Amino acid sequence: MVIHASRDLAVRLEKASAALGHDAVEAHRGLFPSSTAEAFPVGSGVAVFLNEESPLTQVRGAGLAEFSLDDVEQFYAERMAPVTLTLTPFADAALYTNLARRGYEFGTFENTLVRAVTDADFVNDPDVVIADDPAEWSQMMAEAFFDVVTAMGRDLGQTLFALPTCRNLIIRGGAEPAAGAQLDVRDGLGIFQCDGTLPRFRGEGLQAKLIRARLSMAAQAGCDIVTADTMPGSQSQRNYERQGFRVVYTKVTLIKPCF
Repeated sequence: MVIHASRDLAVRLEKASAALGHDAVEAHRGLFPSSTAEAFPVGSGVAVFLNEESPLTQVRGAGLAEFSLDDVEQFYAERMAPVTLTLTPFADAALYTNLARRGYEFGTFENTLVRAVTDADFVNDPDVVIADDPAEWSQMMAEAFFDVVTAMGRDLGQTLFALPTCRNLIIRGGAEPAAGAQLDVRDGLGIFQCDGTLPRFRGEGLQAKLIRARLSMAAQAGCDIVTADTMPGSQSQRNYERQGFRVVYTKVTLIKPCF
């Protein structure tokens, strides 16, 4: 089944992204008693704050319904954090003009890919298992994403591991962890995220194994479609395309620095 880009599809995907952001705030609060994490509704999306350094501190899923930029900017200004907005091509064109006038700067592009789930996706790979140690998984993912393990990276990994709707996967290279990923399932949609492979294990096809394993899990969970976000032209995008995913739209991230 070919899935075409549409506003309805974007609403479904971005609604799930916003819900994930809200869940991340709740997970962070549950893990860290001193957490100042907050979630603030923003039209169709949510403004997320975990801490000043976290990549999860951003506005997710917005732009598909009206919202107040003044309120969003005040929310982040009170927390001394930049405003980071990730928007789909289906956002109101007037919003982009307003953002430019307010001094928002280009951050990056990100491709959203989707794929239909089929009966052929039921497979079993004994190399891919459910991770049961949050500290080990968080340490591995922090190194895979940031090369150097920092307190922020471990904090992020533990928060993601604790998401209640996510299944955390790991592949081992001998006795040590080599790669990991997550599958989030909500409302028949499977979200593939947190694909990470340690540098010394890259080029061995581990991400492809994680993609196939999550396709099987999504099929078993009754999902009709799955989605993932990648950097345009990246190896990760190519790996997803080899497994039948296709780009349906490209999102743009715009940032207003905190002065």
